[in-house]
Amino acid sequence: MLGLSAVAAAGLIVAGATSASATSVFDIGHGAGSCPNGYVCLWSEGNFIQGKFVYDHKFGSFASNQNVGDMGKLARSSTGDKGMQDIASSVVNNTGSSICFYEHNNYGGLQFKIGPREQWPSVPSWINDRISSFSYC
Repeated sequence: MLGLSAVAAAGLIVAGATSASATSVFDIGHGAGSCPNGYVCLWSEGNFIQGKFVYDHKFGSFASNQNVGDMGKLARSSTGDKGMQDIASSVVNNTGSSICFYEHNNYGGLQFKIGPREQWPSVPSWINDRISSFSYC
């Protein structure tokens, strides 16, 4: 548990926050249990597996406690990873609200909605590797 906390703390970055408490966590690791309380988490592989970097820019797991309108613009550094655009295969909603995942940036296209505290080790095939944004809904 202590190791997980250290890894999560090392990955905390304020991502264009609208408030001081809005954060994103990169490389959260494997397993639904690695999703911090109060966060929405996505993994590039099924069964909450953090995949390897994709196309030398995208990363394998991500968590946020805020809406994300363009998952391709997420970045840890100016030369580093560029996001989770169209690669998510499993998701966890570790919040008390419903979450809507969208096919297009800025909350457009097909919508996949999950309830509070739901875990999906494999998202439906029609949205697999197509999630581009998500919001509380």
